Amino acid sequence: MRTRTSFAALAGQAARISFAARAAYRGDLVLSLLVTILFEAVTPLVTVFIYGRGSSFPGWSLREALLIQGIFLIARGIAFPCFFGIVWTVFEQVREGTFELTLLKPRSPLLVVLVESFDVVGGGRFLGGAALFLFALAGVPAPGLIHVLLFLALLALSVLTLFAFALLMAGSLFVWVGNGRVQEVMESVMVFAQYPSSLYGRTFQLVLAVILPASMIAFLPAQALLGRPAPITLASAPACIAFFFASLAFWRAMVRRYAGGGG
Repeated sequence: MRTRTSFAALAGQAARISFAARAAYRGDLVLSLLVTILFEAVTPLVTVFIYGRGSSFPGWSLREALLIQGIFLIARGIAFPCFFGIVWTVFEQVREGTFELTLLKPRSPLLVVLVESFDVVGGGRFLGGAALFLFALAGVPAPGLIHVLLFLALLALSVLTLFAFALLMAGSLFVWVGNGRVQEVMESVMVFAQYPSSLYGRTFQLVLAVILPASMIAFLPAQALLGRPAPITLASAPACIAFFFASLAFWRAMVRRYAGGGG
């Protein structure tokens, strides 16, 4: 009896295909990775400049601030190759009227677009983030095992939160056909995730932790790794899971709306 290919096998095949396609033009692959790393280095460089001028983020040393930004890049370096390609795939297919072909395939539309959208170049963020993370970690007290485990759990929620944002953006394209500025809206939200949430007012901190859980992307995992987990984490963790399932429900509703409308 023929069995369905597992998601892990499909993901591995998608990664190999993406790498092979990019590696066909090695110069372009290397240049794309370098440009991605350099573009993402702007925020850490600004942070270094701020501290170099004698200013600082209250309650945060330079290495601790860079740790947040390194975790942010690591999370994006995982989420962008795996998930964010669906935004541009849906954008193109809906605009060209070819999303019906995705709906006709014998697998979940989400699984299909995820496999089709994998892009190895997005991994450049992970490389840059890992380097920044290790540099920052070398300048802070060594975390204990419990804090490391908590950090890893929160990092998984960070990636899940980014996946949720990708689902929201991709789903919205079924309504706002051809609106390429959806990515800019998301990037505006991501700005707040790169800095300590303690910089903002209490109400906005609550919004970033529970309503629109951007704090989980980097700030809360960094707090845990530094051995001072924020109390709001207890509320933010289930909020992230709820945010993901709400985003998934939104995606499915938009797909049904597209199918019902006949494109």
